[in-house]
Amino acid sequence: MKSILIGSCEGYSGKSAICIGLGTILKKKGLDVGYMKPFGNQFREVNGVLVDGDAKMITTALGLDDPPQLVTPVMLTHDFYYRALTDGDDMGADVEREILDAYEKLSDGRDVMMIEGNEDLAGGVMYDMSDIEMAKKMHARILLVSRYQDVQEIDNILNDQKMIGDPELLIGVVLNGVIDQKGASDLVVPFLKDRGITVFGIIPKDPVLKSVSIGEIADALGSEILVRGDRRNVLVDHFFVGAMEANTALRYFRREKNFALITGGGRADIQLAALEAGVKCIILTGNTYPSSAIFGVAGERGVPIMVVSGDTMTTVEEMETIMGRSRILGKEKIVRIEELLEAHLDIAALETAIGL
Repeated sequence: MKSILIGSCEGYSGKSAICIGLGTILKKKGLDVGYMKPFGNQFREVNGVLVDGDAKMITTALGLDDPPQLVTPVMLTHDFYYRALTDGDDMGADVEREILDAYEKLSDGRDVMMIEGNEDLAGGVMYDMSDIEMAKKMHARILLVSRYQDVQEIDNILNDQKMIGDPELLIGVVLNGVIDQKGASDLVVPFLKDRGITVFGIIPKDPVLKSVSIGEIADALGSEILVRGDRRNVLVDHFFVGAMEANTALRYFRREKNFALITGGGRADIQLAALEAGVKCIILTGNTYPSSAIFGVAGERGVPIMVVSGDTMTTVEEMETIMGRSRILGKEKIVRIEELLEAHLDIAALETAIGL
């Protein structure tokens, strides 16, 4: 049985996406693939049990029926951190035992185990279970996922290489969300290779993966969908602020396909222009509601409307955070992840490096 720990240089780099895509590809090759996320930080209640939302999503996508308490044995709640700060070494020993017991049960009889790491390599140091320490104790090799936006990300990769220390422990890196693929291929890959780091893939930035569902937006903003709640799974990858003249706004709206509109409830002209241009959802700020006519048109065209209490500027800031932390939800995203990895990840080289 082989194990690979998928870590990252920083949060929201795409570890979950890599786990889903790689796990799906390996399963199609006939391998028995297991998965665990030792530390849960995306809290969700399922049947009265606190689980990690990402881990639940990934096990479902991979068709795994392992108990969530084994998949994510430790939840990073406020109480957990309090005990970590007050119980000292005893806490660390308990955490290690709990995680390794779960790992032993999950890995039994499997060909390969994927372990999704902490938010970054330093996570878990306070209780002696960082990604590096877990990889050593599980005899796993580390695959780093880097959200590569510009050349400065190389510093993070090299810093993580130094933290890991052992060249046998670091299998290599995947550059994710890459805008300049040619620059990454021609300059970054050879630069890292000269420093002993293998790049297994350059995954391009993809609008489908950066999109968020209307339901995610509503949940994050704490808003109820007032019309067409059946469209919660529709994806949005861009948003406009309706603070301009309607005809001007219409020209901008028509340039985008999957956009949301943020505006005040009194701007019926902007709302109608957005509906005409094919807006996916309308978010009204300041606790102001649209006219019955807008409700009617939105209902006919299948456009959800939600109302939030915050002002436009606050809502825009919240939306920027939501769009920057999109989750992997829905069949469309999962299929797209598999397509991207098959096209841009050297699966054969990765399998060889893992020892499969």
